[in-house]
Amino acid sequence: MNTATAILRKEHEAILRMLDVAEEVSRRLDRGEPVAPETLAGLLEFFKLFADQCHHGKEEDLLFPALERKGMPRHGGPLAVMLAEHDQGRAFVHEM
Repeated sequence: MNTATAILRKEHEAILRMLDVAEEVSRRLDRGEPVAPETLAGLLEFFKLFADQCHHGKEEDLLFPALERKGMPRHGGPLAVMLAEHDQGRAFVHEM
């Protein structure tokens, strides 16, 4: 049986794989190589729907509050760093 943290770890792995794909697409664009519009749309959809809404939603709505209840501060510690990373990811997607 998968634990909640194991599921989140698997989701992190999927997000990292898609970041690798996005980096390769970016390199192709930098070289002036064609990239199918569907590829760009698919990447954008993945990061908006899966990474942000699904994955970050689980962390922000379930995991982070549970960690706070166990005494982890929301500000000035790991939670603040993770929330800042989520905000940074949202800004990157918005720029796409």
